[in-house]
Amino acid sequence: YLQEWTEIAHQFDVATGYFEIGALLLLDGHWQKLEHIRLLMGDEVSLRTKQAFEVGLETIKGKLDKSIEEAKNEDDFLSGVPAIVEAISTGRIQARVYRQKKFHAKAYITHSKLKVVGSSALVGSSNFTFPGVQQNVELNIQIRREVEELQEWYEQHWDAAEDVTADILKVIERHTHEYSPFDIYIRAMAAHFRSHELSVSEWESSQSQ
Repeated sequence: YLQEWTEIAHQFDVATGYFEIGALLLLDGHWQKLEHIRLLMGDEVSLRTKQAFEVGLETIKGKLDKSIEEAKNEDDFLSGVPAIVEAISTGRIQARVYRQKKFHAKAYITHSKLKVVGSSALVGSSNFTFPGVQQNVELNIQIRREVEELQEWYEQHWDAAEDVTADILKVIERHTHEYSPFDIYIRAMAAHFRSHELSVSEWESSQSQ
């Protein structure tokens, strides 16, 4: 559904309990056709205090960080991530967290470039994560008639949510930092010796130095 709608849509409005980098990587080459993506998510914390929100935000960042590390297992160079970084930096992708109540909604509102087509939506159980859109057994239904009401609901919660785009960007940027050849050499040596058990002669040599 999402891949098909990137061909005719100009914007996606996504409501999700959780967000992982794998969802966008799965749509790499497709989401770039959109002009705008809004991500409205929960912070896993139902308390409304600022302190609780900060705790929730750290949880969100931690899950995102973990999802990027897992993506590296499939792609050492994280192909597709630089485009995500650029899109977030320019405001093409925006992220907000709704914290007034526990946010557990899942909806994908797709806005067509053509007025005669209008907007559509997918509503169900899929979070905007790789497992949610690719691996899990989920149940979603496409709707057309109630999209205007759904959009009103989305706008209401979007306006009441806090912008965390900069926080999300910082997490992803850490994984796309360009290292010098010397940095790469040092990291490679550290990784090598972490898994290398010294022989007796190597240990004696290190002790004599």
